[in-house]
Amino acid sequence: MNLIRQQLLCVCLLTIVMTVTSSISGAVKGEPFDSVKPFLKKYCIECHGAEVQENSKRFDNLKSDLDDLETLQLWQGVVDQLNLGEMPPKDSLQPSDQEIADVVKHLTVPLQDAYASLKSTNGQTVTRRLNRFELRNTVRDLLYINDPELRIGNKPRLIDNNGNGRVENTSTDPFRAFPGDETEEGFDNIGNRLVMSDFLLRLMFDAAEESLALATYTGKRPEIPVRDYKGVLLRTHRKDLPRLAGEIDPNVDTLFFREMVTPDELRGGMKSSAKYRLTVQLSAHNQQHDWGEILPTDQTQPMLVHLRLFKRGTRNDNISLERVSLPGNGQMKTLSIETWIDKDWLPQIIWENGPTDREARADLLARTYLPDVYRDPPDRKVITDKQEFDKVQKAWLLAMHEGVVRNYRGPTVQIHSFKIEPVLDQWPPKSHRELYGAEEFGNAEIEELLLRFAERAFRRPVTKEEVQPYVDLVMAKLQTGPELPEGGLQDLEFRVYDGKWTKLPQFDELKPVKSGPLVEGLVDIRVAEKNEHYGVVFEGLLEVKQSAQYEFKLASDDGARILVDGQRVIDHDGLHGASTKTGKTTLAKGLRKIRVEYFAYGQPNSLQVFWSGPGFVDTPLAVGMQSNAPVVVDEDTLAGIKAIQMGYTAILCSPDFLYLKEQKEQLTDYEIANRLSYFLWSSMPDEALLELARTKKLHNHRVLQTQVDRMLADPRSKAFVHHFTERWLRLDKISESPPELNGPFRVYWDRRMEPQVIAQTNEYFGDLLYQNGPIRLLVESDYTFMNEQIASVFYNRSDVKGDYLRRVATNDPRRGGVLTMPSVMTSTANGVDTSPVVRGVWVLENILGTPPAAPPPDVEPLSPDLSEAKTIREQLEIHREQTTCNSCHRKIDPLGFAFENFDPIGRWRDRYRTGEIDPSTTLANGTEVNDIVALKTILVENESQVVRGLTRKLLAYSSGRVLEPLDRGEVEKIVTALEKSGNHLKDLIKQIVISEVFLSK
Repeated sequence: MNLIRQQLLCVCLLTIVMTVTSSISGAVKGEPFDSVKPFLKKYCIECHGAEVQENSKRFDNLKSDLDDLETLQLWQGVVDQLNLGEMPPKDSLQPSDQEIADVVKHLTVPLQDAYASLKSTNGQTVTRRLNRFELRNTVRDLLYINDPELRIGNKPRLIDNNGNGRVENTSTDPFRAFPGDETEEGFDNIGNRLVMSDFLLRLMFDAAEESLALATYTGKRPEIPVRDYKGVLLRTHRKDLPRLAGEIDPNVDTLFFREMVTPDELRGGMKSSAKYRLTVQLSAHNQQHDWGEILPTDQTQPMLVHLRLFKRGTRNDNISLERVSLPGNGQMKTLSIETWIDKDWLPQIIWENGPTDREARADLLARTYLPDVYRDPPDRKVITDKQEFDKVQKAWLLAMHEGVVRNYRGPTVQIHSFKIEPVLDQWPPKSHRELYGAEEFGNAEIEELLLRFAERAFRRPVTKEEVQPYVDLVMAKLQTGPELPEGGLQDLEFRVYDGKWTKLPQFDELKPVKSGPLVEGLVDIRVAEKNEHYGVVFEGLLEVKQSAQYEFKLASDDGARILVDGQRVIDHDGLHGASTKTGKTTLAKGLRKIRVEYFAYGQPNSLQVFWSGPGFVDTPLAVGMQSNAPVVVDEDTLAGIKAIQMGYTAILCSPDFLYLKEQKEQLTDYEIANRLSYFLWSSMPDEALLELARTKKLHNHRVLQTQVDRMLADPRSKAFVHHFTERWLRLDKISESPPELNGPFRVYWDRRMEPQVIAQTNEYFGDLLYQNGPIRLLVESDYTFMNEQIASVFYNRSDVKGDYLRRVATNDPRRGGVLTMPSVMTSTANGVDTSPVVRGVWVLENILGTPPAAPPPDVEPLSPDLSEAKTIREQLEIHREQTTCNSCHRKIDPLGFAFENFDPIGRWRDRYRTGEIDPSTTLANGTEVNDIVALKTILVENESQVVRGLTRKLLAYSSGRVLEPLDRGEVEKIVTALEKSGNHLKDLIKQIVISEVFLSK
């Protein structure tokens, strides 16, 4: 297996090297600008001439034609500075408005003509590899994988299994180990930054094999019962109010406050991964009530119940399914939804906008509203014996709760029934059927299966000749006969025992309840077919190919140990959560006896075993978490599955899958389908797009724009909303310099704000996109999206209840749009303090699309002598006195100062620790700005510049390349067309997809 794998790696790397080539050619010609040179001589040469070249710009020897890009950039810079009113500086000789207008008019027309006539391939997209976000999405859709780790919008990540800060590679996401991709202008899908290496290809092999395991079901059809719960769902670990209510009326489960309700028997997960139909009957009561002083619900809004999925063993990993509004008049309402639920996940019902359990305290309610029920609490000074006091206090609390439950007049939600039905239309699932065909897997189907798979994987038509090498590979594998997986154990057998232990027992003294062989040669605790109170012993032979020292790794929940040739290598005994131990031992060449022991006390339970030695690292000896069920198919069928999996793995590691190939300058219909799909879905085209490509309809602009509407209405568009927004606004920087853990921003960590504030920004952008809202609302609006935590921490509001994000009026002109959202303010800070420079650069780069030049290499970030400066404003004023710094900082700093009222996590502040904050400033063009509200107003008044900046970002993201000067004409064409229709966001997307930049290589 190692030899075959190495051969595949070499072939794939060689093919990739031959594939990834690009060419650059062409020249640009322009028109003479001699009539403009007198203007330059009069107003510009003093600072940009032979003796002085501020900002490294020199105009006295500027060429008069546009036959090279450097000249074109310089002339365009002149026009930009005049349009922005930033040149000449206010302390220099000023031209009249008419002089400026004449020069701009004279330059603009020939520049636009030059852009239109440029045919240089400098603007071509380098053949680009799929980034890791696109890879995981593509593999998910290609293989029809339902795993929740791969859900839309989710990113590859390592996970903290126990909430203890220890991050481990135990996620089921096959791409969890991939490193982050290189970026350009914040984007991680730029072709010339996406390199391939032997290391990445090895990771891709691993990810391909894991993904195929996720899609493969060799187990028997699961026998999943219909669960029909009536009355009280949750009885354990329940607060007194709902617990006592359930005792008084067991026919319903009454919610008095926000709590997560799951049937008791499902708290360990669904046990079987499948599609389920969830049906809940609910009612809400007392929406209007007179207990509002203690229970501050919004009585103008209906009760909101949230049905979601939650992953066991985690603290906040959940998937929203549906929210339903209930009228508070007791009317019954039924919610029904079909969804895939993984075996480790469970459904939860939450009353989202109810009071908190801290508010719904029985003693407070009784004292305030039920004087006949209320009794004073016991007094420690009177009852001095601790045990007696505890007894009396417990009885008093019980009496308060019983009295409140029987006389309750506050709002409640009642769950009348909860039915969970498996929806097993076909077995095995679609992912398996598409890979292996009918139940009787045969050699005759191999070519057809590989051809069909390759066409979907390569996202274009594929010939039989192209797929023949993969067919030959599979056939050769079948002829060599079955092999153990890499690292697999020979003659592996298992024995299962029933028992309830807190440490490993003497298994050899016990009688097994079940035993048998494991034909795959991998340790697999699922053979126990239990979730708790069992033990398993695995014994087999381990092939050691050379005498050397070897390291074993054992990850388990609960106790486990490894013995080789009777010697204990790792002892990981006792009750504990998922954790890892390692051990080393020297082994002689040959077959060595290995024994693995394991017991499970409760849930969850897991066992993973790896070994490392000369030439290999962390080779698995146990099935991965990605495997679906123990193997029950016969050996011939299993051999066929393993053989064709090798062919599929080779396809997934080929350049035709890994790269978006674009052969000629004008894209073909299939290439357009791919570009459109990876733009809006970050994944492969669906059948509708491919059919349009087959019928050659994707060069039709109207068809393309219709597809934008269709694709944005698809849930897969969440990938665009999340990925583009976070990359455009540089929200990825939040994790690079997060707020300090134990300082003044501890609330940021205590309430887990990072994912919430990023979700807020995504929700705002997505809503604006789907509603085709005006682009100016990205800058300034009278609304935002909040949940209770965001409202409380960042907006100092208590009128927003529940964890879900919803549109809320800001009632504050400082807070609308994305510019001042907590996510942006956090990403543009350093975790400790703020800098006007960083935030000013952020506005120039990401909002206006006019990034400042890089500072000269010999200039320090701030002037060395700042002894007289007391504030950041004074420091920067001294810094700007340096000639080499002033030209950029006079543009950057004023924009940043307007944001100084926002602290490093985006909360409003009026003071530094050392004094009052002064956000007033003067922009480079002389405009005075008093605060952030004034800056937003100015940006909205210059909406075309904001639209231009966003257009450049979208063109770069959609085409996979950074824009160059020759693209300026296409940018202006889009901006002009969009202005005629009112500058709306979805309309901009539609202009992007019919642009030459998008439709050309």
